[in-house]
Amino acid sequence: MPWINLTVREGALTTEQRHEAMARLTDALMFWEKVPETPAARKIMKGWVYEVAADADYSGGSPDHEKPFYFIEACIRSGRFDVLDKQGVIRDFTEIIMRIENSERTPENLRRVWVTINELDRDDWGIGGHTNWLRDYTSALDEIG
Repeated sequence: MPWINLTVREGALTTEQRHEAMARLTDALMFWEKVPETPAARKIMKGWVYEVAADADYSGGSPDHEKPFYFIEACIRSGRFDVLDKQGVIRDFTEIIMRIENSERTPENLRRVWVTINELDRDDWGIGGHTNWLRDYTSALDEIG
């Protein structure tokens, strides 16, 4: 059950932009995880947007900077990605934010998007009060191809 957490300062994105960001980030994660595009597959993808106060977005210890930073965390089952997959996720997530924000692809703008990929082992991840969720996840993937 992969998920995406997007943390950004309040007001950086409109409601429509938040919705678009999460839809595109989910598409990208499904692509790199090689999850087929089906309604059943979409059900196993989760995501949350966390908005922090405008003055809680710090750079160099100061909230005084014009453009927002984006922190995107993708949590996936351990072993799903190789090095190229991880590079692809990081690149695509960054590009998605640049497009939604309609920003130039300058080094300064690109460095405002931070992406982490957390690979979790079966026993490090519980759903529904148990850690044997991996059986359900694997079954879901088997059912969808």
